[in-house]
Amino acid sequence: MSGGALHVHQATVGELQTAASTVLAPLAVTAPRALTGTGVEASAFRADIDAAVVGRAAVARIRGSGHLVQRSARAISSTDPELLKITLHRSPEPAAADQGGTQSRAHSGDFVVFDMTRPYRLAVADDCDVMAVGISRTELGRHADTVAARAASRLPADTGAQAVLAAFLQGLGGHLDELAGPAQAHAGDALVSLLLAAFTETEPGRMDTATELVDRIRVYVLANISDPSLCVDSVAAAHGISARQLHRLFHRTGIPFAAWLRGERLARIRRDLLDPAQDGRTTAAVAARWGLHDPRHLARALKSQYGTTARALRGER
Repeated sequence: MSGGALHVHQATVGELQTAASTVLAPLAVTAPRALTGTGVEASAFRADIDAAVVGRAAVARIRGSGHLVQRSARAISSTDPELLKITLHRSPEPAAADQGGTQSRAHSGDFVVFDMTRPYRLAVADDCDVMAVGISRTELGRHADTVAARAASRLPADTGAQAVLAAFLQGLGGHLDELAGPAQAHAGDALVSLLLAAFTETEPGRMDTATELVDRIRVYVLANISDPSLCVDSVAAAHGISARQLHRLFHRTGIPFAAWLRGERLARIRRDLLDPAQDGRTTAAVAARWGLHDPRHLARALKSQYGTTARALRGER
């Protein structure tokens, strides 16, 4: 899902399948009772769908008739994004989740995680009310495996960070079409932080040394991101490793160091260009704040990353 908000009122099963596949990845959605001849006509199925991109996550709320969502092995492709799907259930009847041999019944107020790189099934009953968040594993960093390990297991959202995340998602679900520019980006950052708080635990004794080093490097780079001299050689030297070692470390994450650094800088530049509070600063000054001092490079990078220009971004408000 590239951007904007999606609203479909009284959607059919086919429309729900199309929306879910667009927001996340290819999924099969059926209305089981309509297919088994128990008296429910396919035409009776209806669902209201609200969805939007929030930061770098996709968020959707689905309310309506009961249905079955399946991600089959046949539907999974190597070109699909490696997403984790986090669902929050507010339905009166429990939902049945199944992935990788783990099965659970999610009651109202429960979270359930699904790994979109593996097959799964989720069956929800009538009068369902489900919030779904699709987020790339790379956004969760070293915690992605910890979150994925909870696949198909229910996590109650009645206390602590889980309750805070649930309240945040409930509020977000009612205002998806009202977020734009910096507000959307900041809400996305908050969402990622709350997901990490709710689904992860610190296990220093089990931390992979290489992964821990990547995390330290990322913290160091983000703390010094305005320094235009940041590069593979300088960052590697600051951490007592060779440039080749740094390249290998980031190769394991799936994103080369230079591409990751460029993406972090461009995300911050884009956020500032969309922020009316930054109108008093030139585009060059905004870019320099985040370590980019070459206007030509900035123009090419924005066009490549976002398909637009600095002037167009400022005109989007």
